[in-house]
Amino acid sequence: MLSIQWDKICTEMFKFDRRIRFAGILDNSGRKIAGGMKKGIASLEPQSEDLRLIANITIQLNTDQTWDKYFGRSQYTFIKREKLNILTFNLGNKLVLVSAEPDFTLQQAQDLRNQIVTNHSGSVA
Repeated sequence: MLSIQWDKICTEMFKFDRRIRFAGILDNSGRKIAGGMKKGIASLEPQSEDLRLIANITIQLNTDQTWDKYFGRSQYTFIKREKLNILTFNLGNKLVLVSAEPDFTLQQAQDLRNQIVTNHSGSVA
């Protein structure tokens, strides 16, 4: 899939709900290949912490894969924090990372994940 198509998926996620702050696609090493912060929205963490944050999320998700043989693949991860919520899920061999305002609900996160997977799982490797 070309980079521009990954960017279209990120745009679709931003259009899904105005409360989405960040929509990105990461490769297996945690490198961002598409997306970023919503225009006009400032990141809560300093830019100097971006790589550490993404590395932390990537390590956690890769560690969780250890349990796949017992419990099956993870469908998604939803982390609720005081200042934002984080949604991660796989799309082909890529990782989708979304952050949203704290009032973005678990149900809305599930709906977003289902929409993206339904619309794009056939077109990604």
